[in-house]
Amino acid sequence: MNKDKILLIAGCSHTSGSEIDGSEDSKYNRRHSFGGVLATQLNRRSINIAQVAMSNSGIARSVMNWFKRQYNHISMDVAVLIAWTESTRMENIRIQPAYYQSSAMSCDWFDNTSNDYYRINMGFFGGPGEDKEMFKFFHEYMARFPELAEITNANYVIQVQNYLKLLNVPYLMCNAMHMFSNPPCRHLKQYLDFIDTDRYYKMMDNSNSFYTKYKNLGYTNEKAKYWHHGEEPHRAYADELYKFIGDNHVFS
Repeated sequence: MNKDKILLIAGCSHTSGSEIDGSEDSKYNRRHSFGGVLATQLNRRSINIAQVAMSNSGIARSVMNWFKRQYNHISMDVAVLIAWTESTRMENIRIQPAYYQSSAMSCDWFDNTSNDYYRINMGFFGGPGEDKEMFKFFHEYMARFPELAEITNANYVIQVQNYLKLLNVPYLMCNAMHMFSNPPCRHLKQYLDFIDTDRYYKMMDNSNSFYTKYKNLGYTNEKAKYWHHGEEPHRAYADELYKFIGDNHVFS
């Protein structure tokens, strides 16, 4: 039996290829995102489950839920690409579910549990009908305790890393945005020591995170309203990841 060769891709809007063509989400964007390009390079079918404004807690949960609900080890040969977003992003529980599908209509598989949480990012003060005071509270927390946020995110990395290793599923992690401070405080270092850096591309080099690197190189996307990159940076980053995979036998 020939197994379906899949690259499962998880992350935030940068990983979904948001605004490559000027739209927030589209099949074109996902196909030409760095994950989509990498899947083609690896001769794998792309399943891109990234969502706009996702936090790392949501990214971690979406990966585990996909395996819980979709994975069949008999018919599927799955490798995973996880591009972590900025570590200050947070979630908070919602009583009334959201409808985030409206911003992820081209998502290859949508994790419905994401609707049960507020997406709290710096610079976003809540949408219509949302609790603005709650956002202000978490914004203050995010600003005052970034080290604690990084420790929390290290735990998400360890959680998913160990889950995928338990399933014997090969994976690669990278950073779409700022993840860990370098040098790390001693409290963060206690957790970083448990992360497998052989499967994490430039974990501590924030200048080489996808968004920051190509922003600093001067790339601009005239189609974008929310600072997302165009096709060329996505192709270049896919090439970087492909070389890292080959040089380090990540999916072997």
